[in-house]
Amino acid sequence: MNILVTINDNYMKPLQVMLASLFRHETEPMDVYLIHSSVSKENLDLLDSYILGLGGRFISVFARESMFENAPVTGYFSKEMYYRLLCGELLPETLERVLYLDPDILIRGRLDSFYEMDFQGNAIIGVSDGVMAKRNDGEYGKRKKELRLSADDIYINSGVLLLNLQEMRKPSVKKEIFFQLKENREILRYPDQDIISLVFRKNTGIADAIYNYRAAFYDASDFLEWIFRGQFVEKPRIVHYLGSCKPWHANYIGKYYFEYRSYYRKLESGKERFMFALKRPLACALEFGKGALRVLKRNGKAFISKS
Repeated sequence: MNILVTINDNYMKPLQVMLASLFRHETEPMDVYLIHSSVSKENLDLLDSYILGLGGRFISVFARESMFENAPVTGYFSKEMYYRLLCGELLPETLERVLYLDPDILIRGRLDSFYEMDFQGNAIIGVSDGVMAKRNDGEYGKRKKELRLSADDIYINSGVLLLNLQEMRKPSVKKEIFFQLKENREILRYPDQDIISLVFRKNTGIADAIYNYRAAFYDASDFLEWIFRGQFVEKPRIVHYLGSCKPWHANYIGKYYFEYRSYYRKLESGKERFMFALKRPLACALEFGKGALRVLKRNGKAFISKS
């Protein structure tokens, strides 16, 4: 199994968590390819040793930062998000397929069925962002409209992608990627994801939502449904911690937090674990307070609009 990641030095621990959970559930040999432009030698050596210890092989692939020097970068996103777009050019020609995984992910089951899916001529297979945001259909439709995508076009979440490298290597793909970056840079809110959906809108296959499951709560009712039912019946194989607040942050409130934390704490020093435990109660209380205010504000607006 070929695994692709693209990070900078800031995401080392989350990447280690993702890899540890991945290797825990997979038995076949795995090669982990890292496309990067700035990861330090110290961290490259750390990853090499870490992945070897897990039973895999690590391959570092250097990408020139100038490849995407004019590409937009917004919010908490980084330039590294673009490197997967040119994986066909950057990875060895002997590879036919690769599974791209974001670092803010927890693997909870085997992925071989997903990895071995038939591309049926498609360049990419992933999970529709609209399926992940099942209670936010209005926002999903709005985003597609902003990108001038038709109702039949697929807007995919870019955090988990099975990539057909034979398709990705076609010269027309690279040309279209840079055309869309130039043509639509002003409307790219989730830059790499938007570009992927624009370029591959007619060339994307759909996977089951268990392979890219949103960990965040949608609203108060989703929180209650998860507490009393969801956690017992839902069986995602890939949990994706979307958004700017992550499970390694003290104020994180979301699904599968404790399972993620069981991996992450092994990478912390005793002092780091102590400080995290000290900060978390107050941080969570403040986060719950913010959530309650958002609910009151939303319900207040709904009440005013009805009256």
